[in-house]
Amino acid sequence: MTSTRWLPILFFLFVWTLTTHGKYSVSGDEPHYLMVAHSLVADGDLDVANNYRNNDGRRFGHDGLTPEQHVRATLGGAAWSVHDPGLSILIAPIYAAAARLASVIPGAVLARVRQSRGLFTYSLVSLSVLALAAWGVSLVLSGLLHFVEPRVAVLVAATMAFSPPFMSHAFLVFPDTVAAVVCCAVVWLLCLRPGELTGRRVMLTTLGVGLLPWLHRKYALLLVGLAIVIAHRHWPWLDRQRPGVNVTILGLVVLPAVGLFAWTWMAWGHLGGPQGAAMPLAVRGMPAGSLGLLFDREHGLVSYAPVFLLLPACWMLAWRAHWTLVVPVLLVFLPAAAFLEWFAGFSPAARYLVPVVPLLALPAALALRSRALRWIALPVVLFQAAISAYVWQFPRTLWPRATGSNQVLEAIPVIGPLYSQALPSMRTGDSITQGLLTAAGLALATALVVLVARKRRPAPTSASSTAHPDDMRR
Repeated sequence: MTSTRWLPILFFLFVWTLTTHGKYSVSGDEPHYLMVAHSLVADGDLDVANNYRNNDGRRFGHDGLTPEQHVRATLGGAAWSVHDPGLSILIAPIYAAAARLASVIPGAVLARVRQSRGLFTYSLVSLSVLALAAWGVSLVLSGLLHFVEPRVAVLVAATMAFSPPFMSHAFLVFPDTVAAVVCCAVVWLLCLRPGELTGRRVMLTTLGVGLLPWLHRKYALLLVGLAIVIAHRHWPWLDRQRPGVNVTILGLVVLPAVGLFAWTWMAWGHLGGPQGAAMPLAVRGMPAGSLGLLFDREHGLVSYAPVFLLLPACWMLAWRAHWTLVVPVLLVFLPAAAFLEWFAGFSPAARYLVPVVPLLALPAALALRSRALRWIALPVVLFQAAISAYVWQFPRTLWPRATGSNQVLEAIPVIGPLYSQALPSMRTGDSITQGLLTAAGLALATALVVLVARKRRPAPTSASSTAHPDDMRR
């Protein structure tokens, strides 16, 4: 069995077994996405007023679910979810099949495994999202194998897959996970050599990009960034195509988003949608939000995934090849940093950054051609493995408690508590100065790593003798 097959299978099994250890289920925004899916299946519409009134939340494991702030009235008076419908539409067929299967299994059988019919339905939907995430892992690995040696490709893809936030959201019914899989497909497309590109491959990938705003309208910005990256990487191929092909590709990117905003205008009377009109974004909050997204002791990217501490050095080493990736990353990061709830409510850490994580595999793989960098990365990867092993055993520790302490890091002997104390707690009152000191320390460490890694030439790749864009930019 080739690595492109066993790695996604291992990832699926790892996360699936993690979910059997007692995680939080049907929590946060999840039940409200599921309620819309139920309405689509049961009623054939998006009006969820009767579904909340009838306590249909029990059908997917959340008895007594109330609409709270998740429902608003449209111009026509219908009670629609404030969440964009793309995820609910995507999972509706799976939900219908799962609910049907759950209805024919005896309740006594489900009780033996501590399941109700509703929780069993939710579990099957969760597993379908996980299967989609595993497919995304296989796409990233398949792409990386085009331009780096297999062991580097496997290392990078596995580290991405088995580390938060990708791993910690792969089983949750959130749009962030599906958006991350679209970015996995973009990574695969970017790695293809000119002779491997076909109109079908480009069109299918760009269709996925075009549909991103239906998952959440904020991904309209990510759509723009991904379109820029794809056009920059594969411009020679696009330039050789017939006008009709390029018009079709452009239409697949633009028209779904135009359709979403036109539909939004008709339903809500403005382009912002039910949440956009009162979106709590503030430029003055961006410094704290930016530092929190990256470094917060409980909610930041590196708190559960210290492996991302290596990313600045990787990006500097691979800058010529992958500088355009800064565009989609910033178009996701900056609005999230300006959002009042940059910590993303009740969810595992760094939820808003999940979609762009696959894109970061490209500079990491190219930089890790350096044997010196691989040796530097080894202890960080081992520390990451310890964190992932702990949260596999205790999945609920993935959800921060907003107490200013990281329960996972505190459980890892010696290095865990030391690392935890080195991180600021931006949500519980630490100053921006403390966050800036952490950032400055990382900048200094990055400069030293880059100096060491550049002393030796990158290790040669044996993946192929055919020229690849990354080879040409070295």
